[in-house]
Amino acid sequence: MPKDRCDIYCFNEEKVNRIKPSIDVEAVQDISTMFKALGDETRLKIVLALYKGEELCVCDVANIVGSTVATA
Repeated sequence: MPKDRCDIYCFNEEKVNRIKPSIDVEAVQDISTMFKALGDETRLKIVLALYKGEELCVCDVANIVGSTVATA
């Protein structure tokens, strides 16, 4: 049966030392926040509607996503 983990913990120090500093923590936080916002189905529908359509009023958006105007 194949193993899905290592028996001994080890890592490639050269690769880790090269890659780790290049990861921008602030950018990761910003992107994470964006994905959290888009994780909501209604918000994602709104973003897609605005992307696919031209300028839309809130009544149009509400109708497209099937929500109330207040939610949209």
